[in-house]
Amino acid sequence: MWDTYPIGNRPLGWIELSENGWGAIAAWFAGPENVVREPMGKRTDLIKVTCETAGGATSSWTDTITEADVQDIEDGIDEYLLDSGLPARPHGYRWFMRLPAVVNDEQDFWVRLGEADFRMPHRDRDIIGEAANLGSTIKDLFVRSKEL
Repeated sequence: MWDTYPIGNRPLGWIELSENGWGAIAAWFAGPENVVREPMGKRTDLIKVTCETAGGATSSWTDTITEADVQDIEDGIDEYLLDSGLPARPHGYRWFMRLPAVVNDEQDFWVRLGEADFRMPHRDRDIIGEAANLGSTIKDLFVRSKEL
């Protein structure tokens, strides 16, 4: 189903989804009518690296993200999706989502997902249950937005 997500430029006002499992879950459950993917191109952004020794001392520096770093990120997202019972997504894209009308802004969206995750009963807390809970929350936000 990932192949049904349109490829194009980021529409004005849409948020960039985080490069992690929750960002991928958001894209999956928002659906191709609310998500667009844009070819990533060569990454040149800086990342902060922090190392901590066994004794507790830390050192930090910035470095340019490498293709290996990007591949590790993509592989981690795929692993999360597969563990959630969802298919791996195509690599090499940035993912953008239209916010549901009932959501104020990007921060509000992630806060709502965090609150839904926090309210999840402990007995249901596994990766499949977490994905289903987040998916249900995302779908509900879009349904409620259509009702406005």
